[in-house]
Amino acid sequence: MACNERVEEVPFLYNGVTYKTWVKVVGDLENNTRTPLIALHGGPGLSHDYMNPHIDLAVSYSIPVILYDQVGSARSSHFVSYRGVAPPNSPNETPPITIDLFIAELSNLINHLKIASAFDIVGHSWGGVLGVEYAIRSQPPGLRHLVLVSSLASTALWGQSVMQLSAAALPDQLRNELVQPTSMGKHREALDKLHAVHGCTCVPVPDEVKKSLDYAASEEEVCDTTVPQKMFAGEFGSWSCIGRLDRVLVPTLIINGRKDLAQDFVLQPFFDGIPRVKWVKMEKSSHMAIWEERERYMSTLAQFLST
Repeated sequence: MACNERVEEVPFLYNGVTYKTWVKVVGDLENNTRTPLIALHGGPGLSHDYMNPHIDLAVSYSIPVILYDQVGSARSSHFVSYRGVAPPNSPNETPPITIDLFIAELSNLINHLKIASAFDIVGHSWGGVLGVEYAIRSQPPGLRHLVLVSSLASTALWGQSVMQLSAAALPDQLRNELVQPTSMGKHREALDKLHAVHGCTCVPVPDEVKKSLDYAASEEEVCDTTVPQKMFAGEFGSWSCIGRLDRVLVPTLIINGRKDLAQDFVLQPFFDGIPRVKWVKMEKSSHMAIWEERERYMSTLAQFLST
């Protein structure tokens, strides 16, 4: 079934400065009985491209799907930490790079699209952090379902998992780049080696996955400080939602892969702390079940979102 698709740049006012959020909507938001799904990409600092398989839900299940590039990355406004070069789509002001910034952007997008009364969220990796923090901090009355895919309940648990998995594959310096990146180039080198086993086992790696990683890597070429570096240097470096998960009031689905970077113990606090929660393991996947077990992944989401 063919679906309508539209792209726009949504104004985002934050701390008195207007930024732009690039968004793609697939499906009909106005004349549809299905609740729209907002897909939150990982990183921070990647792009929506590798999340494009979620469009399957619009095609096969008539679920409107909303994808966007988070501010500071890809097609949305960039920030002026550039080396004497005006960044693309930049308003020449750099806001504090905090979780609150991304929550404010998400809220702005929801209001702009006029879906505040009913919407679902799926967040992958860092996108799951954003999704769960949005659910905890904002308590949005229109949120119907939350899906956390290969995500993390704390950066400490994530770091522990990544270091365990990389111990045999990477030298110490590259292992450290995975948790506390000093340059996007070295971070990408470490990711590529680890991803071959625990990140995305598809051969060849899908173009959309490479494109999202390339967007992040390209920032390093002209940027003094990237969004991931600022996030890890700030609150995200010691972030945890453990102890606050009882405030997630909506039905929640947890998904991870058998060989995932996000091992079971990284997601276990979600299962222990969220009142209404279900956990599905993708047996043939690593960190990209979206691609590695695409058909099962989509049917699992569609069934959960219909409850």
